[in-house]
Amino acid sequence: MATLTSFILIIDDSICARRILEIALRKAGYETKGCADGYEALRWLASEEARLPALIILDLIMPKMDGYSVLRHLRKRPATARTPVIMLSGCGGVVDQLKGRLAGASVYLTKPFRSQTVLAAIHEQLDDATPAPA
Repeated sequence: MATLTSFILIIDDSICARRILEIALRKAGYETKGCADGYEALRWLASEEARLPALIILDLIMPKMDGYSVLRHLRKRPATARTPVIMLSGCGGVVDQLKGRLAGASVYLTKPFRSQTVLAAIHEQLDDATPAPA
């Protein structure tokens, strides 16, 4: 099981959504970093101050670079190729969800979201991401 000090990267252009997620996750014991768009997140991940996230929460509709493009970049990088990604979007259609999963999202959740739903998805992904004991 993942430790409660797991680091989670939040990429969302909505200040409100980022703040809600940061507050909820910090209360649950996670460390977080918020980025306002995909370019900012990718630049930060390539910087010396970056930490490898245990999980990434990614908005779909953002200016400059949409979530699908960000996810493709993340999957090309060896360090984040297998990092669980929760795609969080206002687009709740079946096609949108399928595109998200095909792009490499582990989970696709829709906005508006409940913090408890996001936390449950995080727990599930981090539990699944830990290796089984030998």
